[in-house]
Amino acid sequence: MNNKYGLISNSLILKEADASFGFKALTRKQFNEIKQSSEEEEAIHNICQNILNNIEVTCDTIDHCRNIGADHYRLNNSLFGLIQDPTFDIDLDDLPCAKEIKSKLTEIGKTAITKSVSLSVHLDSFCKLNDDDDAVVDKTVKEINFWSEILSAIGLQENYSSPIITQINNQPKSSKHDDMVAFVDKFFENFKELDEGAQKRLVIKNADVGDWSCLNLFKYFHVYCSEQHDHAFALSYDNLHDTHNISKMDGAEAMVEPQINIGAFHETWGGVVPVFNWSEPKSPNSKSPAATISEPIPDFNYQIKWELEFLDKDHSIVKILQPSEEKISEEIIKKITRKKYTAVSSVYNRLYEKKK
Repeated sequence: MNNKYGLISNSLILKEADASFGFKALTRKQFNEIKQSSEEEEAIHNICQNILNNIEVTCDTIDHCRNIGADHYRLNNSLFGLIQDPTFDIDLDDLPCAKEIKSKLTEIGKTAITKSVSLSVHLDSFCKLNDDDDAVVDKTVKEINFWSEILSAIGLQENYSSPIITQINNQPKSSKHDDMVAFVDKFFENFKELDEGAQKRLVIKNADVGDWSCLNLFKYFHVYCSEQHDHAFALSYDNLHDTHNISKMDGAEAMVEPQINIGAFHETWGGVVPVFNWSEPKSPNSKSPAATISEPIPDFNYQIKWELEFLDKDHSIVKILQPSEEKISEEIIKKITRKKYTAVSSVYNRLYEKKK
């Protein structure tokens, strides 16, 4: 089967099975409240415990991916909470549990490798490698380097097999060729400020609005950068973004077909199976994802790992890969979560009952 399916961030199935299962994080406000009412040491202890919990949840979620037949998992952006914010004055290495955290991170890698589940990171929209505000660029560089260091600590290779995916997130001055080139040149200048491992992992995804359609990404970030900067960026395809921000060749009336964009983007990964995004709109013109997938993704004759972006999360994966399953047993849940989460609700056994 060419199509592989990937889970994004959270397992709704495991959360529904046990409400205590899930990622935890302090807000900056909560951190300050604990610091004021108790001591900073207590607030930092909370951060440590949350991160250690999140690492365990990540391992359990990867186990779950393999159990339901998913081959890929996008790491939760809140895995490290406040400490991954470069404006927060405490770094990972400052935590008293830093050594324990780094040791535990290898468990994510061992679990992923053992279960043959690949991992990726998708950056938040604040990340902009080209921006008029130097502080935004600096924050972006730190964010990308942070995630690259984490992927390396997990034990993953410094290449597109563990990609860090981002959108451009802002626009050139105009759609004129000279302005597009100037934008890309500045982007590349800032890209070179990244650590070497981060450069080897960074992948760019097409946007749902603006100049960075599939065609322009390929033209400027893959072909132009290859010719002018000796670095051809790998490109990640988003089908819903392609629907809203269609590509047209110069002077052509018809849009570039998705099959063409998918094929072109696939080749930019240099032999690594690419990580793309698949969703359906909740209504005909909506940019928001539907509640659940309606049918299997078409086979475009390329091996692709599709991250499924639907409100029901892993329910959509099970719907496609295990359509005959009515439920996932309590025994399997206990196995996946290393017998930590045993309070399975009465709703649990109805998770996969067919709707009448």
